[in-house]
Amino acid sequence: MNKYIICFVLALLFVGCSNNDPAKRIETLEKEAFATENAINPDIASDLVSAYCDFADAYPNDEKSPEYLFKAVDVSMNLNEPQRTISIVDRLVKEYPEYPRTQAALFIKAFIFETRYNNLEMAKKIYEQYLEMYPNGEFANDSRASIENLGLTPEELVKKFESQE
Repeated sequence: MNKYIICFVLALLFVGCSNNDPAKRIETLEKEAFATENAINPDIASDLVSAYCDFADAYPNDEKSPEYLFKAVDVSMNLNEPQRTISIVDRLVKEYPEYPRTQAALFIKAFIFETRYNNLEMAKKIYEQYLEMYPNGEFANDSRASIENLGLTPEELVKKFESQE
């Protein structure tokens, strides 16, 4: 009888420990959040963003942490949570400035201020921050162009491009 109890307790411990693995939790949430091709489950996706950030909290030196934070930026952006996205970008820039995708995240932050909040002053500041941090970065030319065209209406942009031809 004692053998059965010991086996049962060990099985419970094994199951309990495996459910506490943050990477496994993330994997499960990713599968659930993106189970259908056309839609993302917003509740599960929100939990996924939290799980990504929790992993980075628990394991800041793990090589997966900056990748998970970048994924959190992507998912929160798709959930239309601009403020949450911005705070995650800020963390990524502060903690992992050398991570290659941090550049994209910083550009996304400027784009959010430009398009979502129509805060052109802040957008310009962030585009300039991007250029200071990554003068030859992947989005350097886009940042320069964005600064140059901030506040122009679509009609003004068309006229500007036509006059350059």
